[in-house]
Amino acid sequence: MRDYGKIHTGFWASETILGLDSDSRLLAIYLMTSQHTTMLGAFRLPDAYACEDLGWVPERFQNGLKTLVDAGFVKYDPTTKVVWIIKFTKWNKPDNPNQQKSIAKLAQALPDGVLFKSEVLASAGVFETVPEPLGNSPVPAPVSVPNPEGPKSEVLTLPLSDGSEYAVTDAELAELRAAYPRVDVVGEIRKARAWAVANPANRKTRRGTPKFLNGWIGRANENAPAQVLQLVASQPGGGRRAL
Repeated sequence: MRDYGKIHTGFWASETILGLDSDSRLLAIYLMTSQHTTMLGAFRLPDAYACEDLGWVPERFQNGLKTLVDAGFVKYDPTTKVVWIIKFTKWNKPDNPNQQKSIAKLAQALPDGVLFKSEVLASAGVFETVPEPLGNSPVPAPVSVPNPEGPKSEVLTLPLSDGSEYAVTDAELAELRAAYPRVDVVGEIRKARAWAVANPANRKTRRGTPKFLNGWIGRANENAPAQVLQLVASQPGGGRRAL
């Protein structure tokens, strides 16, 4: 969840918006500013979430969504319930490289079944390439290559209470590593993700996730000395060496 959403002043003068009915205009504003929207502009939005927020019945929501799809304002995958505001990153450009990396990670974290995922990846500066096969070798799976140039880092994400994913930025990872040098931070984040997957009722909000991660890794750091002593004691003569 973002703290705020931007709407350009040209929104009301847009030919696309001028041609919409009042329900569709309200839905467009909701999609750009709702608590479910991410920096990417592509996010999972079950009917129940939108209907609860807007006070609409599902049919009204789906009719408004279809109008926005027909107008070219959004794309929608009914299977995964992912909505994509097509020009969102154009209207909400990242303020710094870390935000750009976060946007790329959010794009990569979208379910593979999303019909327009390749278009979302391209809009986020991430491109899929397929190496040319040699001889009778099987065709390899697409490889995501981030842009701007640089080594591809692992995408670390946690499922949130609203059904979306929280992508851990490189800056957050570096901060946690610096604060807890005795802990395998990446390994602990994987454990935190496994816990969140297994406990959907206890998943955190986007705003609460940084605090949750800091607490999780902080507790692992407190237990690190005991783990080190156990490792030493498990070696031949380890108990005597520890003394």
